[in-house]
Amino acid sequence: MNARTKELFPQVGAPSAASGPQQLAGFGWEISDINNNGADVYFEGLDAMVLNTINIDVAFMLTGPPAQAGFAEVLCMGGVSRGAKPTFSDPPAAYINLPPSPNFARLAVHNPNNLSNGIGGVVSGLFYTVILKTWVPADGTASSTYRHVVVSPGLVLSKGDFLVFHMDHAGVGGDVEMQTSFQYTLS
Repeated sequence: MNARTKELFPQVGAPSAASGPQQLAGFGWEISDINNNGADVYFEGLDAMVLNTINIDVAFMLTGPPAQAGFAEVLCMGGVSRGAKPTFSDPPAAYINLPPSPNFARLAVHNPNNLSNGIGGVVSGLFYTVILKTWVPADGTASSTYRHVVVSPGLVLSKGDFLVFHMDHAGVGGDVEMQTSFQYTLS
């Protein structure tokens, strides 16, 4: 195990307070020509566990020069759907439908300048959200973008809960990829 792996996964192989050694799993997902659309992947947890650490890399890349200069934007999310397959909003974005959190009031906006803004609500089960945004010049140079995020949610999952991941896009088109690895302990 190298120093970087020890830094990212300090407890790998070590006994846990839950019930044994840390486990590792992961997946990769790429969407070609996402162009102003969205998609989701999800999978069921077959055992009760604690999701300790999640490493997520997301990257956007052009597949050709744009018709005109502009922004490219990719929204990425990860969440848990408790005890049932997740549901999604209508296309083209296909957002994850997560229930409102019972522990927080509705969002309030102070907007004295009457700025145009979109606002969602505080939802349960969302453990990851990041946006990739880049300016794409007419010739497309230097406009790819990526992000690496480490999340340590300590998320308790029951057998039959689903992990769900989302990516959607707006603006100059291209491809987007997500690589994910996670560390968990069976409980």
